[in-house]
Amino acid sequence: MSEGSEAARNKRQAAAGSADHLSALPDPLLQDILSFLPSPDAVRTCVLAHRWRDLWKGVPALRITRNVADKYWGPTALNGFVNHLLFLRDRSPLRVAEFYSKDWGDFEETVRYLALWVRYSLSCQVAELCVACEDDLDRWLLPKGLITSEHLTKLELVLVMSEHDLDFSSCVSLQDLKMENSSIYCNRITSPSLKRLRISGCRFLGDVRTQISAPNLISLLLDDCKQRTPLLESMPLLVEASVGLHNCCDVCRNGYEVGDCGDESCWGCQHSNYGKNSCLLQGLSSCTNLELIATTSPPLPTSFIFRKDLTRCPVFSKLKTLLLDDWCITTNLGALICFLQHSPVLEKLILHFSKTHENLVEMGASYDMRKQPLALKDLSVEVQFYEGDQQVLKVLDVLCSYGLPPEKIKIQYPLKQIQI
Repeated sequence: MSEGSEAARNKRQAAAGSADHLSALPDPLLQDILSFLPSPDAVRTCVLAHRWRDLWKGVPALRITRNVADKYWGPTALNGFVNHLLFLRDRSPLRVAEFYSKDWGDFEETVRYLALWVRYSLSCQVAELCVACEDDLDRWLLPKGLITSEHLTKLELVLVMSEHDLDFSSCVSLQDLKMENSSIYCNRITSPSLKRLRISGCRFLGDVRTQISAPNLISLLLDDCKQRTPLLESMPLLVEASVGLHNCCDVCRNGYEVGDCGDESCWGCQHSNYGKNSCLLQGLSSCTNLELIATTSPPLPTSFIFRKDLTRCPVFSKLKTLLLDDWCITTNLGALICFLQHSPVLEKLILHFSKTHENLVEMGASYDMRKQPLALKDLSVEVQFYEGDQQVLKVLDVLCSYGLPPEKIKIQYPLKQIQI
């Protein structure tokens, strides 16, 4: 065999050993793989080979992430890329659409095409949609009626603003809604189909309190809601809920534990229109697992809402696990005892106290204390608190007096005061 023939054979064998197996995959599978990439990277695959030239046009995802926005020198450049991307791709159905707009100092240009991009995605039957608009001061105003789709199952809205009711009744498949760091000026948030709702860091700024109606909800998170605490309508299927009130402005200026101080100048009692139609705890009464956390320290002791609701406390007929923090420690322990009296099947109580409770001065409490005694023999209690906090020790003594076996109390001392 000649040297030329042997060299040619070796070349063919080497080529066979380095065959492009990825390109041998069917187009739909390749497009699914590309859907996990940021959209600019998916588009760049068009230069790999002739086979890849148009694959990106049918990728079932649009991913304009924060990392993508960071690579552009301004909103005009980013907007130009996204507009060309939507114009050139085919109109195949989308599984995911994610749009992140960054603050470059020109807010008008930053949000100029956001509504257009959202409408395009919804027209492509997108299942999961995320819209975020980063700006230090402004929020993107969500157009009324923009979010309408029979195919949308998951929606995430970050750093947006709504000045109209958020009615998702037309989104019949919507199951997950997440809202973060947004400004909500609306009377109602409605979704008959919603299963999971997460609202965190949002400001509720309307003239009246926002009413949340989600009768099929099974999981709820309300965390760090600012200004006016929203109200919850009946949620009979709710299984787990966590409510953290840290920066709301619901407070009695005269220090009355549950409000109604009689002072006409007290905004918290006279002008907050809280609970005239429903209350927070009523909407949570079907929970199996519940966490209620609030701030008790000045300048905004947000325990006001929880304690006010307890004056007409509903029965938590399914509640198995309950976590409470400092807000349940009142002068006469009425808040805690009231809650336990209305939780007949409670199995586990977790008390997490982050400060000492020495001088309790709350006034005006009138809780709905039922006559029948507590039955705590099947209850286990876990408590974390400052070692030596006499008020917490008093709580444990009271619980034991109601029949709680001491061996079912687990005490932890994770927090120790520093002596100066």
